[in-house]
Amino acid sequence: MTLAEKYAAWLADAMRAAGLDIDKQRGGGRQALATAVGVSASTVGRWLGGAALPSPEYFEPIADAVGVPPVQMLVESGIISAASLTLGRSTDVRFQPITPAQAADEVGITDPTRRALFMRDLAERNRRHLRAADDGEGDAVAQ
Repeated sequence: MTLAEKYAAWLADAMRAAGLDIDKQRGGGRQALATAVGVSASTVGRWLGGAALPSPEYFEPIADAVGVPPVQMLVESGIISAASLTLGRSTDVRFQPITPAQAADEVGITDPTRRALFMRDLAERNRRHLRAADDGEGDAVAQ
């Protein structure tokens, strides 16, 4: 199955799910999608027939017309893989604050003297930041 054919199968299912009648000769679904997207009904026919893929500028209008998020359309129709959505992104995201000791561990500071200096510096920066916030200076830490 070609990518155009896979997209055609997805589009037909999505149009039906959105209530666009594409199964009857005069159902109006093709024309309704064509109007919503800004293309001709024959273009929609080529998409549904697996003869062509839509140009990228039509991806969002098509997704909107059938009521799905564009990313869902792209993944389910085979245009992009779900795995590609996370490429280049770190999955090790912290949602909790860490201690100065944990920060030292994260950056690889193992020497006891350097760890102590690093943690003292972090504590001092934090105190200055809190004082600036209390004084209403907000950005005073940048000085």
